[in-house]
Amino acid sequence: MIKLGLSAFYHDSAACLMINGEVIAAAEEERFTEIKHDDSFPYNAIEWVLNYAGIKITDINEIHWYENPDTKDDRVKTIFNKRPFKTFFLRQRYLKNKKNKSPKNLLHDLGYRGEIIYHDHHYSHAAFCYFTSPYKDAAILTVDGVGEWETTTISIGTGKHIKKLLTIDYPNSLGMLYSTITSYLGFRPNEGEYKVMGLAPYGDPTIYLEKLQSVLTDTSNKYLINQKYFTWEYSDKIMFNKKLCQLLELPPRLPEDTLTQDHKNLAASLQKLYEDQFLKLVETAKNITKSQNLCIGGGCAYNGVANYKAYKYFKSVYVPFAPSDSGSAIGACLDTHIKVNPYLGPSFSNNQVRKELQKYKDRLLYFNLSEEKLITKVGGLLQGQNIVAWFQDKMEFGARALGNRSILASAKNAKMREKLNYVIKKREGFRPFAPSVLEEQKNWFGVVETSPFMNLVSYIKGVGKQGYVIPFPAATHINRTARVQTVNETQNPKFYKLLTEIKRREGVGVLLNTSYNLKDQTITMTPKQAIDRYLSSDINFLVINNFLIKKK
Repeated sequence: MIKLGLSAFYHDSAACLMINGEVIAAAEEERFTEIKHDDSFPYNAIEWVLNYAGIKITDINEIHWYENPDTKDDRVKTIFNKRPFKTFFLRQRYLKNKKNKSPKNLLHDLGYRGEIIYHDHHYSHAAFCYFTSPYKDAAILTVDGVGEWETTTISIGTGKHIKKLLTIDYPNSLGMLYSTITSYLGFRPNEGEYKVMGLAPYGDPTIYLEKLQSVLTDTSNKYLINQKYFTWEYSDKIMFNKKLCQLLELPPRLPEDTLTQDHKNLAASLQKLYEDQFLKLVETAKNITKSQNLCIGGGCAYNGVANYKAYKYFKSVYVPFAPSDSGSAIGACLDTHIKVNPYLGPSFSNNQVRKELQKYKDRLLYFNLSEEKLITKVGGLLQGQNIVAWFQDKMEFGARALGNRSILASAKNAKMREKLNYVIKKREGFRPFAPSVLEEQKNWFGVVETSPFMNLVSYIKGVGKQGYVIPFPAATHINRTARVQTVNETQNPKFYKLLTEIKRREGVGVLLNTSYNLKDQTITMTPKQAIDRYLSSDINFLVINNFLIKKK
């Protein structure tokens, strides 16, 4: 049985190929187009996964689409009918684009004549986080902007079955609310939410919390959002109106404006509001499922700070490596538990790398080392406070660099975070970096369980009699938290060896790990991208496979 899973047309389009119950390959469209969060039909990703397996589109038995177009169409038209005059032009554009975005028509043009199976949007989220989890019974919580109608679901997973128990429908959406304030703060919605989460610890959450809370009305197990402050239902240009400005008594920030303390306070209040509402949902999930295990899916599952607080109610918490819409391309294919490795993208042979390097021989020196020598050499470079771009094997799927397309640096030097933010990544100084740590040394970060996908934010332990000294300041945020990746030998053998070398040198196997991309770029996919980005940056060394590369 050959399945192709697809997601598209909201954000993070992707394709997944599954053969005889195993996920063979998967990739996001943005990696090929270099358009961040590309929502277009994933032509390039489809072509790559098919070529990787050496098959044609006509060899596919089933295509699984991550949402139900008919149900989504019902929601869109129902919302239009509430305000027929305000949405007149939106309706015309929607009807014009509807045919062009028909999965059936697009796949027909590619030559596919087989069955297309449509899944509920939140089922795809739930299936991905539950069927890739270690649990055979679990509460499942999915939270995002909007699927067809649903914005939040609570389900119970038992064996091969997922049963939906509670739903919250559009326009009541925590995801939309978070994106709206993200936009209000001058960041791009569906992209800048993680910036808001990073900014929040610099603010006072009490300043705007009461005002934000007034937007919400709590019921026994749900919440309602007063739409008088928002334009979600009738505009695709802006997400809020002047009534929200009057409520907050703070002008919206333009992207080029300086971030003030007021902006930091608003970010902090938003994060606090989200955490409070999220924990109410978590408590409800516990009460109605009675499970000890929780799976979290949907785009809001990237909020690692809130995720970690779910341990208040659950013994074990699992968040998959790509909980947003891209991961739903995989989730749509799943109907039972399987192990899915996040390293599902393109890889390149040493011959391919060498041929690419030869094109830059006037600008680069490179050495093909044995793995043992490479690990030893790179360990020394990192200990010596060098910044190393680390490109290995298959590209990761999802928003996190997990040791195959990473920029690595010492986590012990506090100035390293500033250097990476301002000099290398050229981004805001408040943005935190994540530590990668040997799984057996995860206690340094207060991690309850393993965290292989960087989707949980925990509090780091201090050292010394008072516990005030932070041992890894470059990877520790202002509120003494860290978005940790735990690494074991099975998960990523080469990265594990490098961390083991750092442990041998420094006592603890910890490195600062951020994605290999520069400002406004997608994560690096090819050796050419890796070389070009290295040459245009102040990164000290580049490693591709076993090639150690430096500038002349």
